[in-house]
Amino acid sequence: MYLKSKTLALLVAGVVMAGCGSGAASASKTTATSATKSTKSLTHITMVEAVSAPAYAPVTLAKSAGFFKKNGLSVKIVPLQAGSTAAEAMVGGSAQFDAGVASDALLADSKGLDLISIAALTNSINLDIEVNKTYAQEKGITPTESLSKRLLALKGAKIGITAPGSITDLAVRLMMGTVGLKPVTDYHEVAVGAPAANLTALKANSIQATIFDPSFSRLATEQGVGILAIKASEFPVLKDAAFGAVIVPKKYAQQHPTITKEVATAFAETNNFIADHPKQALADIDKLYPAISPSILAYSIPRYHFAHNAATTATAWKNVAQIFVQNGELSASQAQKVDSEFTNKYVP
Repeated sequence: MYLKSKTLALLVAGVVMAGCGSGAASASKTTATSATKSTKSLTHITMVEAVSAPAYAPVTLAKSAGFFKKNGLSVKIVPLQAGSTAAEAMVGGSAQFDAGVASDALLADSKGLDLISIAALTNSINLDIEVNKTYAQEKGITPTESLSKRLLALKGAKIGITAPGSITDLAVRLMMGTVGLKPVTDYHEVAVGAPAANLTALKANSIQATIFDPSFSRLATEQGVGILAIKASEFPVLKDAAFGAVIVPKKYAQQHPTITKEVATAFAETNNFIADHPKQALADIDKLYPAISPSILAYSIPRYHFAHNAATTATAWKNVAQIFVQNGELSASQAQKVDSEFTNKYVP
């Protein structure tokens, strides 16, 4: 079942930069009436979101299903394109929280910022390498071949990524590097941009492969454009690596521990709801992304493995730091500080 006609427009919109706006001060209050609870004051916060896409479903679901409100919060969600912009928004005061990626906190020190992850969305980098169907047939690439053969068959190929230094770039380098293939020398990365643009390029065979979020990978397969050739879960360091994370300036967390705990708890309850009530959660998520085929969501949502209790592990953070060190995006000395970049003390 294909995406409905507005699918690409929705997913492209998810990666287009939006203005941060003027986030309300954390101490400001508003009044809300609940059918089950007496009127109470809600704390206003602004949260920037890396991408408005199924991989970040807990962000929108926490709001629509009432988990933010249950924890005393009124949350304004602002989609952004780049984690660096999100960090700047928090430091500048236009947002208090970032529903982004672990690298936002990891790379903060190199930018003179001091951020910390207080809740996990996902503890796995779920990305697929989708190969143009014609190219796959020519090279004999099938999902049943050994991982090394599938990787080596991409020697000389043009592989689409979102941007240099992005997690798509780093993941491709790590995957190809396991069989000794190097960028430029053995294959060529092409910075195509948003996933929708990569899908278009894959259709046109201007790239022979690309690395996708599971929802776009499934779309490409359903449309007969490509085949799912390689999953990040086949690589232990990617399978167990901090990825989606809720991040806040350390100073803000120290000054507002109650609000920080309320945010972390809301995400813990949302993630657990998705895991414990998958059918109901999927029905709710279908409503949040009406232009995306239910079959795409039914396939991709379980693959994200949203973190139980929004908790993370030291191993997951060490693994993601290792990925950045291997690709020269993080120094070894910075990676040694990884334990200070996350905490579980605010989650239930």
